[in-house]
Order: sequence, then C-alpha cells, then structure tokens
Amino acid sequence: MPVPSASSIPYHPPMNLSTICLAAATAVCVAGCASEHAHSHSHSHAPIIMAPNAGETLWVFPESRDSLGTGGEMQIYVDHVTHPHARASMAKYTLSVGGALPMHRHDKTEEFAYIISGQGDVVGLNLHGNEQTMPVTSGYVWYNPPGVWHAIRNTGATPLALVFVTVPNDDEGLMSFFRMIAAPPGQAPKPLSPEEFQRIADEHDLILYVPDEQ
Repeated sequence: MPVPSASSIPYHPPMNLSTICLAAATAVCVAGCASEHAHSHSHSHAPIIMAPNAGETLWVFPESRDSLGTGGEMQIYVDHVTHPHARASMAKYTLSVGGALPMHRHDKTEEFAYIISGQGDVVGLNLHGNEQTMPVTSGYVWYNPPGVWHAIRNTGATPLALVFVTVPNDDEGLMSFFRMIAAPPGQAPKPLSPEEFQRIADEHDLILYVPDEQ
C-alpha cells in the first residue's frame, strides 16, 4: 500500500494557542457530554474545567527513575481512564532536548497536535519511502490522519512541548499504550523486552516502521 506523502497535507499558518486549545477542549467536552447522554448516565452535563497541573504525569522512556534524560513527560488530562465517556483523548507532551519518538503509524487513530514551545522536526515518508523533514516551532499545528508514517525529533536547545488530541478514546488506543509503557516520576522504568514492547504496541494501534515493510 503506498505511503501517503507528508507534502500532500496542506500548509496552514501558525494558529493562536487559545484558538486551538479552545477547539480541542470543546471537541473533547462536547463529545464526552454527548456520549454520557447517549448512555443515560447521571453525570453532570456542565463543562469540565481542569487546572494546568491536573493531568496525571508519566515519564516516557526515562533514563532512570530519577532522571528523564532524553525521554518525554506526559500529562494526561482526558483518556479512557479519567473520562471513559469522552470520544477523544487529550494530553500535553514535553520532549526533552535530544529526544525523539521513532517512525510509526496508526491505522485507526487520528492525531491533532499544537506546538506550544521549542523547536523540532516532524518526519514523514514520501511515496518512495524516503524521509521528508518538516521543521516546526511554537504555533504550528500538526495533523496525522490514519495510515501516515510519522516521527518527531527535538532539534532545539530547550524542551519541545505540545498539546495533542487523539481519536478515538478507548482502552486499546494510543493513551493506553503510554500508560502501559511509561511510569510516574520517581518510579523505575518498566522493564520490557523487545517482544513485550512490540506486543503492547501492536495491541494499541501503534505500528513501528521497519524499512522495506511500508
């Protein structure tokens, strides 16, 4: 199956942070309230407001229990654990200096991200399987449709921070993957063999890129 070219995604100028966050929060809350109504739950239909530090913090690929190293820090605000009736998940991810997330794709999951601060490269694959690099910095929006190979690298001298939303929100989704492989700050990283990591990734719609297997 041909790999979609990253260049096929139209360029849009950087958006205002308040605009994108309001849109993302509105989508999450409206979807959650609609789903709760459909399931006839007795929860409040009032908007859900969260403080900046309300999200559950996890370290992804930390150097050790006491040092994040080139790993990432995730704050999960909305997922199937915290808001099971929401239709989208939302989190903040901060990638340390020198850090990267490897090339991968999702067959069912859509991702929307807004770069808060820092600078980095979003990497995709063109139709020939060659890497195509797109620099991003504060204010840029990044959209990954299902089936698109992508990776991200922090190329700056400061952490690269972004807010991202994933659809759908379920126990086999992307947020569940991070919950299974990450650990709270101060706890030892989870010991996973390559086979265990691959199994968890496969079960949560995360397909790691292997050259010549596009």
